[in-house]
Amino acid sequence: MLRTIVAVAMLAVAALMSGGLAATSNAAPTQTADQLMVKYNKLSLDAETSAEAMHNAELEYDKQRKALTVARAASLKAQQTLDVSQKNLAAVQARVNKVVRASYRGARINRLYAVLVSDSPQNLLDQMSGLELVSRQSAADLRKLKASRRTTLAAKKTADDSAATATTAIAAVEKTRGQLQVERANLNLQAVRIRAIYESMTGKQLAELRGPKFDFDPRLVPKGTSAALVAVQAALTRIGDAYVWGATGPNTFDCSGLMVWAYKQAGQTLPRSSEAQQASGKAVSRDQLQPGDLIIYYSDAHHVGMYVGDGYVIHASTFGVPVKVVPIDKAGPYQSARRYA
Repeated sequence: MLRTIVAVAMLAVAALMSGGLAATSNAAPTQTADQLMVKYNKLSLDAETSAEAMHNAELEYDKQRKALTVARAASLKAQQTLDVSQKNLAAVQARVNKVVRASYRGARINRLYAVLVSDSPQNLLDQMSGLELVSRQSAADLRKLKASRRTTLAAKKTADDSAATATTAIAAVEKTRGQLQVERANLNLQAVRIRAIYESMTGKQLAELRGPKFDFDPRLVPKGTSAALVAVQAALTRIGDAYVWGATGPNTFDCSGLMVWAYKQAGQTLPRSSEAQQASGKAVSRDQLQPGDLIIYYSDAHHVGMYVGDGYVIHASTFGVPVKVVPIDKAGPYQSARRYA
């Protein structure tokens, strides 16, 4: 996989270089400031979407690996139980066979036989109880062991099926993860272009990219020790920190990474990706938002921010734009909200 990524990266670099040479030789017109901004925003969006997809692939891979480990352990335990039951079954079967052989040789193991060979009432009772006890106990043991084996065999089959399913899922996730890694290699090259465009921006373009500064008074956040309020206070301390794809702090973040870090300060573990964060927690309607609620953006849930109150959200948006507080709808198209505390 690493060779594939390197190969793709080399090809992409070559393509970029050849593209640059071609552009120079053909004297292609320089892109306007607006065109550069559009291109920058598109590349940034692609990078963030890919980063969140990679987080999802990693989460699913870990989930299936754990499922496989559990299934294999269950299968091993069931096999060990089967091995023990097989030994017990053999022992009981040997006792039954012994009774059968005795009967075949003329020892009638029934009430009539006991009457014929008994010379006293007590001996009769002893004969009857002893012979019936052996036959009944052996038969009962056989039934019990066979029932136990059927149950254990079913449990082992279930465990083996679960292991097979997890193995197949891991293979699928590996394939997806491999594709994403190749895509990430391409996007890493795109990131070079993003930084180059960013560094070439004028002050006016940088101001447009960063957007207006909104004044939010942290004192508006209610005081308290709940996980949600602690997470909000923690997130607000990161205002001005840089956006970095895949980062989870303490000084650089991507969108979901900031959520993970903030709640970690409150002793709570959140899923790593914005999509997984959307799938967890408790659904909250927009008119019921409280500080600490996570707001999911875009139809594919590739961006997330944290509601801090008074109609504002804190988020890590894109390369070149530090962690900041903005009105809810300035962070992207609102999709849904989740509560974790």
